[in-house]
Amino acid sequence: MKLNLLAGTCVALSVVLAGEEPVKLPLVGEGVVFEERDGLIAVEAEHFFRQTADETRRWYLTTAAFAPAILPDGDPPHVAGASGGAYLEILPDTRRTHGDKLIEGENFSDEPGKIGLLSYRVHINTPGRYYVWGRIFSTTSEDNSLHVGIDDTWPESGRRMQWITKGKWVWGSKQRTKENHNGEPYMLFLDIENPGPHTISFCMREDGLSFDRWLMTTDREFKDPGDGPGPESRVKEGALPPPFPAVEAAAKPAQVESRGGGVEPPADALRMAAVDFPAAGTQYYVDQKKWLAVNPARHKEASVAMPFPHESGTYTVVLQAVGENDGCSKYEVSIAGKPVGTFTCPLAFDTFEEGPAYNVAWPKLTIQKGDEVRVRAVVGSEDGTEFSRARWSALLFTKGDVQTVPAARAESAPAPTPAQAKADGPRGADGDGRVKLEGELRQWHKVTLSMAGPFAAEKDNEPNPFTDYRMTVRFTHESGQPAYEVPGYFAADGRAAESSADRGNVWRAHLSPDKAGRWTYEVAFAKGSHIALDPKAAGEALKPFDGQKGTFEVQTTDKTGRDFRARGRLQYVGKHHLRFAGSGEYFLKAGADAPESLLAYADFDDTWSRRKKGTVPREGEAAAEGLHRYEPHVRDWKAGDPTWKGGKGKGLIGALNYLSGKGCNVFSFLSYNVGGDGDNVWPFVAFDDKFHYDCSKLDQWGIVFDHATRLGLYLHFKLQETEMDDKVPSSLDKGDLGPERRLYCRELIARFGHALALNWNLGEENSQTPEQQRAMARYIRDVDPYDHHIVIHTFPDQQEKVYRPLLGDQSVLTGASLQNGWNQVHQCTLKWVTESAKAGKPWVVANDEQGGANTGVPPDPGYQGYEGKDAKGKPVQTIDDIRKLTLWGNLMAGGAGVEYYFGYQLPQNDLNCEDWRSRDKSWDYGRIALEFFKDREIPFWEMTNADALIGNAKSDNSRYCLAKAGELYLVYLPNGGESELDLTGVAGSFTVAWFDPRTGGPLLQGALAQVAGGAKVALGAPPREPALDWLVVVRRAP
Repeated sequence: MKLNLLAGTCVALSVVLAGEEPVKLPLVGEGVVFEERDGLIAVEAEHFFRQTADETRRWYLTTAAFAPAILPDGDPPHVAGASGGAYLEILPDTRRTHGDKLIEGENFSDEPGKIGLLSYRVHINTPGRYYVWGRIFSTTSEDNSLHVGIDDTWPESGRRMQWITKGKWVWGSKQRTKENHNGEPYMLFLDIENPGPHTISFCMREDGLSFDRWLMTTDREFKDPGDGPGPESRVKEGALPPPFPAVEAAAKPAQVESRGGGVEPPADALRMAAVDFPAAGTQYYVDQKKWLAVNPARHKEASVAMPFPHESGTYTVVLQAVGENDGCSKYEVSIAGKPVGTFTCPLAFDTFEEGPAYNVAWPKLTIQKGDEVRVRAVVGSEDGTEFSRARWSALLFTKGDVQTVPAARAESAPAPTPAQAKADGPRGADGDGRVKLEGELRQWHKVTLSMAGPFAAEKDNEPNPFTDYRMTVRFTHESGQPAYEVPGYFAADGRAAESSADRGNVWRAHLSPDKAGRWTYEVAFAKGSHIALDPKAAGEALKPFDGQKGTFEVQTTDKTGRDFRARGRLQYVGKHHLRFAGSGEYFLKAGADAPESLLAYADFDDTWSRRKKGTVPREGEAAAEGLHRYEPHVRDWKAGDPTWKGGKGKGLIGALNYLSGKGCNVFSFLSYNVGGDGDNVWPFVAFDDKFHYDCSKLDQWGIVFDHATRLGLYLHFKLQETEMDDKVPSSLDKGDLGPERRLYCRELIARFGHALALNWNLGEENSQTPEQQRAMARYIRDVDPYDHHIVIHTFPDQQEKVYRPLLGDQSVLTGASLQNGWNQVHQCTLKWVTESAKAGKPWVVANDEQGGANTGVPPDPGYQGYEGKDAKGKPVQTIDDIRKLTLWGNLMAGGAGVEYYFGYQLPQNDLNCEDWRSRDKSWDYGRIALEFFKDREIPFWEMTNADALIGNAKSDNSRYCLAKAGELYLVYLPNGGESELDLTGVAGSFTVAWFDPRTGGPLLQGALAQVAGGAKVALGAPPREPALDWLVVVRRAP
């Protein structure tokens, strides 16, 4: 919707007060030219000579006598303190809060030069880099940014000029970035190469902003003019109109007396810094490395405590809070469970301020060393839309009485009664700390350290064995490298997969050693509230478990073939493909993305569907009471393969055998989906208890995952799905990195992180914020000792929104898990391969889901119940289409491979698949592609997409090229036919051979055996069936 502000029936241009005539704009003509002298130029905002692009928003003048009557306008005039007695405001102002609708091209314009364009003529004497400053007045979070340009151009360095201070005239020179919405200094500038006349322009980014003055300076360290109007304007040509009557700004109130503040912190005070409190697992976060704060978008209050670390005595206690301009935060301090006092922090003029006005003191408090010191903070709001963050920096303690008070404890409130444990049943004895090493002590094999530790039950609460004990084992090779800090976990009786035990005293950690030779281990075992959630949190070292040490000898691996233990750990190495640490081979994948509910398997302990019988599922949801049994694959189980509890597991183990036997090397699964499409997978003792984990179920998962490693199957952990990754009860911490999410990630890493080939996918169709995504990924990276590959999956139409803010050093992600149409794979893969490389950290880009969502990769022709059509009778893409544009589309774009999604309407679909043979032929096509790259020793990790060399500069689906320039060229022809290859500038001869991607086999001879470089060359015709797809291999001749 556009609003024509020129229509007199809609708005009035000005209001006439006190009998004055309306002010006509512009105030100056084109003949007025401002002059730069000594690297400085300053201009009043109202002295523009031209305003354009004003159909939807226009700059209006406000003075003491005139104010625009344009509605809506949510704030009163701010003429007091405005330089020259006047300022401009961009109106109407229809977006004042995040909740108001953002309309690109109307109340917001991230693209400069489109709305509300003001132009000023200047004369530059000294060319160079000019840092741009502006003086503005902002009242909300949605009226505080502009763009600046020069001579009808809008360089990136002039975009998103950002201010954050509210409620007063303020200077600023910062640029808003994706990483810092408050703005970065020194990034807002215009480079002026030539002296002489120029036109400087400003335009709207957000409506409602009030604009007073601007200046440009070559001084990078130019001093902020503060509350003043700044340097005077100098005119080279023309004359300026007289200023309007000035209105003095009100004096800043003495806030020291407001609401109880006004305390100068004592110089000799003892200190408990806010950041020293254990914020992990609370609703606080650490802000700017110096404050604790509450994010009001997620929480409205937070509480944190830690023991008093200083000597017992009588103290005056000072809380150092942080004043904010969004609202008055409230604080409560208690010691040893006894309230000390409350404090309402005064409003600040700036976004945040510190000082005596924001401190409060409570005298003569007796405190014992070790007493719990707790700070509760509650956010505040002045307008009900913008909230403070309840920041605080420290508690200070100064001796009010040097005499210690041993009896102080008696005056404190009694400690609360601990919550009763949920666990019932017999209690056993603690272990003696004895350590046992299990498994084959070989390179890349799973080595398990089991320790007889404290007795616990899964449902214990005080202490909770999953949160309140932290076992970490440091494994170190005799050479000093590598050394791993491996998280441990509670393993019940040590054989829970068979016994279904929920209690015991066995604690474990797993190592997959990189090298043969002598290794040492040292166990760190600590106890404390939620200590497991923070690797750095202090706690009580628990003897005799803490400090256990030993050595063991590791032999070289004896494995060969597909077994990952023959090749080592798969690692991200800064390229678009993963590499095995042992063999040095690079990795391409092809395998199954379905069923996503693979772990909803009837043979796993305590696994059931939450969908009630008789419930009609919506499209894409699992049927009521649906669990997998994989009965068609029981026949694929082999003697000697693992089972549990008297033969359980044969269906799923057999299914993995089948997949591996077809040449696939990957499968994926959700490890938690409560509230999602399947609603039948969770690792906890109960679907709604996120702090107690099911030891037997997870041990049974581990049997399956370890078997997959032996089969050469990569584990794709999808940690959550879109329906339940935030803002719903089943989500972990509503999407935040809180105690639920931290524990979930730690438990999976501790139990399964030893696997040699896996990735952690933050979530399917993830809808967390970039900040939440970054935090989760960072935590995984910090806890995972093996630094496994981390990716994220999103909707096809949200890739730009999700991936762009995570590229390069903006996150620790190392790849993208793409979802897109089956015939858009090449283009989407190529985009993110290219964009990630530009950002400085090449991503591993795989295609893991192919649309349409209802069909995906269809069953083979003739499979029972499938006739080549969807539920509405419409023909769907064929398996040949998938081979051509999905499989080869990804590989020829420099992608890392594919996983096949089965849709939700066709037989054996994403949620009810029991039989992977339904896609038997597609697995063959994947195997053929993988074998081609391996058997022909194609260095794909050194190759890049070169579609333009075969006349496909747009990278459409007509033909693809992957090249190692001057050495090797692969040309894929999805529709057959012939192609040219541009070898201009490339000397030498090249052999030409053809590969059949349908049947595999040896390279074949086509119409031409060899071509000469130096020009465009025809590659000739294929050896047979010219209308079918072929791969041409053009290799430098020996």
